[in-house]
Amino acid sequence: MARILRLVACAALWASSLSAQGDSLYTAWCSHCHGADARGTPAATTKLDVPPADLASCAASTAETEDRWVGIVTRGGAAFGLSLDMPAYGEGATRDQIRMVVRYVRSLCGEHGWPPGELNFARGFLIEKAFPENELIAVAHAYEQQLIYERRMGRRFQFEAEATTVLDSQGRPFESVTGALKYNIWHSLEHRALATLGVEATPPLGRRDRWELAPYLSAGAERLGFTIQGQAVASWEEARGIAGASYRLGISHEIAARRLVPMIEAGWDVPQAGANALSLYPQLWIKLSRLGHVAGCLGAEVPVTGVSPPRSKLIAFLLWDFGDAPLLRGW
Repeated sequence: MARILRLVACAALWASSLSAQGDSLYTAWCSHCHGADARGTPAATTKLDVPPADLASCAASTAETEDRWVGIVTRGGAAFGLSLDMPAYGEGATRDQIRMVVRYVRSLCGEHGWPPGELNFARGFLIEKAFPENELIAVAHAYEQQLIYERRMGRRFQFEAEATTVLDSQGRPFESVTGALKYNIWHSLEHRALATLGVEATPPLGRRDRWELAPYLSAGAERLGFTIQGQAVASWEEARGIAGASYRLGISHEIAARRLVPMIEAGWDVPQAGANALSLYPQLWIKLSRLGHVAGCLGAEVPVTGVSPPRSKLIAFLLWDFGDAPLLRGW
């Protein structure tokens, strides 16, 4: 028992030492611009073209991965389309020193419960991500178009609004509007996984003639360099009750320095009445901006069973993560 206590004490002293080194490095490298408390208040003698980031904000420090922060500190802001005021420390510091100061900055978020950016996996066409986001997405699916606004609320909640139009022969392009809420119920950086519960509500507007509700469970995990995401959705309709269920599964892998993410998703629809339908969605996710806050995806919906006639459809979307940076920055 005494030996175990000594080991615990040594581990605590080692962790305290690393934190103290990170604190000292932050004071030497960053405090003149970001402030002694990292709140983004520069020293009076410091002149900057762009207001510095509030690094102590949990929303700012947890949303990105540790590797992204290390890259910015190593290569400087210009390498990611950010402010030229952010210098590069890659030649004047060791990688361990850079990682220590990054971990110190991320530790300034004193609130528990914020999902880390390492669990923010690339979005596909079909599956609702389990990570709460701040995004604006424009989607094209054959003759159907969607505009989706996602807004994070606090640590784990997200609100979503979606408008859908269809350009076909009916002459009434407005299809529907949908509101949604989701909540991250569990996440683990150690296990590289997370899970989220959500519900979507569609009122009787446009081409919809009744209320529709769709509660769902989304999850994601990273294993051996591959990302697996899944979603189970139930469908309820006013005056009809439970209308069916959908099961979705996707797998992806980042390549080309994480600028390209080939992925494939599968969707299996099981209605209460009628035949089941299975479709595949091969697609390629592309990081368009250097910062990565603007991305696109191009692919196809390929029916396998239950769809007649089995015609493939083009799918595509453009995504702007406005929580990361304004649209015209980061290029």
